Amino acid sequence: MDASLLLSLLLSLHLHLAVRAAMDSCYDDEGRPNRCMPKFENVAFNRTVVASNVCGSPPEDYCMQTGSTRSCHVCDAADPERSHNVSLLTDFNRNDEPTWWQSQSMYYGIQHPNSVNLTLHLGKAFEITYIRLKFYTSRPESFAIYKRTEEDGSWLPYQYYSASCRKTYGKDAKGYIRPGDDERIAVCTDEFSDISPLTGGNVAFSTLEGRPSAYNFDKSLMLQEWVTASDLLISLDRLNTFGDEFFKDSKVLRSYFYAISDFSVGGRCKCNGHASECTEGEHGGLACACQHNTEGADCQRCRPFYQDRPWARATGDSANECLKCNCSGRSDECVFDAEQYRSTGSGGRCLSCRDNTDGPHCESCRENHYRNSPEEPCLPCNCNVNGSVSLQCDAEGRCVCRDGVTGEKCDTCRAGFHSLGPGGCRPCECDPSGSVDSCSPLDGRCFCKPNVEGQSCDRCRPGFFNLQQVNPAGCQPCFCFGHSLACSSSHRYAAVNITSDFLEGIVCGSAAINEVFLQPGTLLVKKFLGQRVHSYGQPLSITFTSETPELLPDHVSLLLQGAGIALSADLASRPALPSDPGHAPRRSFVHQLHTVTHSSLLSSSTDTSQLAGVTLTSAFIPSGPASPAAPWVESCSCPLGFTGQFCERCLSGFTREDPSRGPLSPCVPCNCHQHGSCHPETGVCECSHFTAGVTCERCLGGYHGNALIGTPGDCRPCPCPDGTSCAQIAETGQVVCTDCPAGQTGTRCQMCEDGYYGDPLGQSGPARPCARCDCNGNVDLNAVGVCDRVTGRCLKCLGHTEGDDCQRCRRGFYGDARVRTAGPKCRPCSCSPAGTAGRADECHPQTGNCLCLGHVTGRDCGRCEVGFFNLQPGIGCEMCKCNPIGSSSMACHPISGQCVCRAGVEGSLCDSCRVGFFGFSSRGCRACDCDPMGSVSMQCHSNGTCHCRQGFVGYKCDKCELNYFHDRETHQCEECPACYGLVKKQVSPMFTWEQFSPQRLGRTVSRSAAAVDRSPSEVVIIYQKWSKEVMNWRQAINFLSAAEVGGILDGKM
Repeated sequence: MDASLLLSLLLSLHLHLAVRAAMDSCYDDEGRPNRCMPKFENVAFNRTVVASNVCGSPPEDYCMQTGSTRSCHVCDAADPERSHNVSLLTDFNRNDEPTWWQSQSMYYGIQHPNSVNLTLHLGKAFEITYIRLKFYTSRPESFAIYKRTEEDGSWLPYQYYSASCRKTYGKDAKGYIRPGDDERIAVCTDEFSDISPLTGGNVAFSTLEGRPSAYNFDKSLMLQEWVTASDLLISLDRLNTFGDEFFKDSKVLRSYFYAISDFSVGGRCKCNGHASECTEGEHGGLACACQHNTEGADCQRCRPFYQDRPWARATGDSANECLKCNCSGRSDECVFDAEQYRSTGSGGRCLSCRDNTDGPHCESCRENHYRNSPEEPCLPCNCNVNGSVSLQCDAEGRCVCRDGVTGEKCDTCRAGFHSLGPGGCRPCECDPSGSVDSCSPLDGRCFCKPNVEGQSCDRCRPGFFNLQQVNPAGCQPCFCFGHSLACSSSHRYAAVNITSDFLEGIVCGSAAINEVFLQPGTLLVKKFLGQRVHSYGQPLSITFTSETPELLPDHVSLLLQGAGIALSADLASRPALPSDPGHAPRRSFVHQLHTVTHSSLLSSSTDTSQLAGVTLTSAFIPSGPASPAAPWVESCSCPLGFTGQFCERCLSGFTREDPSRGPLSPCVPCNCHQHGSCHPETGVCECSHFTAGVTCERCLGGYHGNALIGTPGDCRPCPCPDGTSCAQIAETGQVVCTDCPAGQTGTRCQMCEDGYYGDPLGQSGPARPCARCDCNGNVDLNAVGVCDRVTGRCLKCLGHTEGDDCQRCRRGFYGDARVRTAGPKCRPCSCSPAGTAGRADECHPQTGNCLCLGHVTGRDCGRCEVGFFNLQPGIGCEMCKCNPIGSSSMACHPISGQCVCRAGVEGSLCDSCRVGFFGFSSRGCRACDCDPMGSVSMQCHSNGTCHCRQGFVGYKCDKCELNYFHDRETHQCEECPACYGLVKKQVSPMFTWEQFSPQRLGRTVSRSAAAVDRSPSEVVIIYQKWSKEVMNWRQAINFLSAAEVGGILDGKM
């Protein structure tokens, strides 16, 4: 056995024996907790290993080297007998019948830098003591072991094995860890990297070997973390070889591969000393069966409500059991409090104490609660916060009250007090001028008049002033022309009565009612008319006299006129006018009082009463102290923009928003942007500083800037040609000319605008005015950048044109680019590839004529010349070969070469007569005109005679032969009956048809009649009957006269 493997087993045995007594149970026989651990085992046994490479897919040959011999075999994943899959890594291993996992060979590229990885998933955290690999082939030259402690975590190096530690892993070989170093460092060793033995070599890695704190494991948190792993990774990085792979011999390459017969991992399920076994958890994975009031997959925390001391790993000295919190039975929830644990030794701080208890252990009542005994729940004191000296009550629940407060909970004022508050209860303090009743005993709140507010009803509500006890509403409303709700009584005015006893200037009306007019220009009018705003809300006393009270008027109407408004009020039959003047709106009424121009009184009495006097209370500003005072005259606190005692004027710098409303219109700031002042009533601005506009909001033409800034230098002259206008960009401050001359553009009109060219400011030489670019109408006028702004060269020619002025068609196109037309000017050359001697896109730029091959014509060289045909690429057209006799022209079809034949002639060269024609000549061929019924064929002989059917005769086969007749139904020449045959037989030896004569016909008829025992006339009739069917009788014997025929019939010939 290897030394490292022996050391691993010894260390494991040491730890195993140290806790052997605790393995059986987590508690001893007396129920005391002990450290306990799951059994030590080969945690890799029968677990699935994931390999990144396995041989046999597809089947492959491999060779085993054992000394000087090499035996070759086949790895086939589909054949169980020859398969070497990963399940053979962790199965039961027998040395006499080994099984092994095997990778593909070097033949398939398995060699550094290509690695083969073996991954073992343990399912949860384990404490690993050793890892052992038994190789079926020679051990690798370089391989590494990695671990991780959580799924999807990063892989951490465990150990490196390499004959080239520095080259492969950047580590020094045979490194070691000194006391005080980080003991979680992976080291590299070359101890197991030799090529021998060729088979059966072991590699054992002990997780604690060479770690200085290995014998103090219980107190080394670093080593406890070091041995913990949930997944292991074996990375096989470089094969050991004899160097013969350099020659690339296939058998040599197939003899180098990775093969491991056993993969074992010694360790135990990690439970931190709080469980003796691991079982399948709720979600299917492994989990510790936790004891000692712990929980978690690794028993890594205390259970809820077992937080009286901090969780700790169990050791040989202490099980570190989690202790239950002490909450006096009044809570089921606690947390660990480290500060409390340090000061008291009990770290469980209870939460959500029931029964109004409090304290770390729910051992006392909450603040402001009480109870009679510890067994009872705590009850709230409910002491009144204002009436109690303290919110804490005594054991009986009684509170200690302040002065002026009574009740068990100190929540009631004593008699004569009110408003229970922090200072106790207080006596009522209501202002009699503003209140209508005594105060509330609960809060001391006084019941105020409508226009009064305050705890003691001692101040007017906002918008009201002049608190008076005689006023049922308490305070009168602020007028201030509707511009302010803040006013107060003016102390500058003294009260005065304006009276008239009517001893001067009375004009009486009709007898039905008395109408008294206070006309302009009289002393009486001057007293009562004019500005009477100081009389607002004051009594108007009108006195009538009569002999008896019954004769006094019972209805009096007051009519006031002013500022274009007329208001009337019905007055009661009493000496004083009410403060509320009837139906008249308050504002309009006050406005009229501001400028009263006419007033009259209408009385419903007759001559039984007379007007004795009128008294109007008003106010004036005395030269001395104001006595008696006139508090009903208001002094307004005007908002910004208003001035005057009643806010009746606009402040300087403000003007009326609606001048037609006069003082009732709001005042708004003069919006002249600091470039002038405005009229306080009309708001018209008087602009300066080169500004213009209704509100001086813009610069004058030819000036630029932001007139809205409000400084004298806002507008400056524009740096533009001819003093034209400009604008300044707010974001950048750049000045841009906005009214450049025609064709110019740019921030300073320094260049020509799009579609123009020139140099208006002479930036590139002599100044040249901007002129419109001439592109012969071959650009898109809506496009940008159609020509060069300086030279005028056209840049975006359209319609297949080109040139500085788009004056010519592009190569491959032809036409007149200068013509002014709406249609396309340049058309593609479209030269025929077959007939063109040059390129298909080259033609005359104006005419479009292409360069043609021999005997080819047409603009596009697309057809042969007359007399030629069969256009072929690169060759041209060949000459027509028309027969000069049979063709009417030497021209032929330009494609097929077919000649134009004369009448009755056919053939591609017009060299033969058509079927049914004969007589080939310069006039063509004549038609045979063979009778279709009598001819064997429509084609005649060269002399024009037709080939007749049986029974037909004639050049055209259009006559029936002798002894044949024409059958109208079949349109054939049918043979005559036997009787005519006898006639023919008698006639034939004597003459031929050409020798036929009337005399011979007569004699033939007579002999035929004797032969057939018929009369001559009957024979003729028979002959005539059948002859009509064959041919026209008169045609057959047209050389017979009528007399001769008659003689034949009479037997005279």
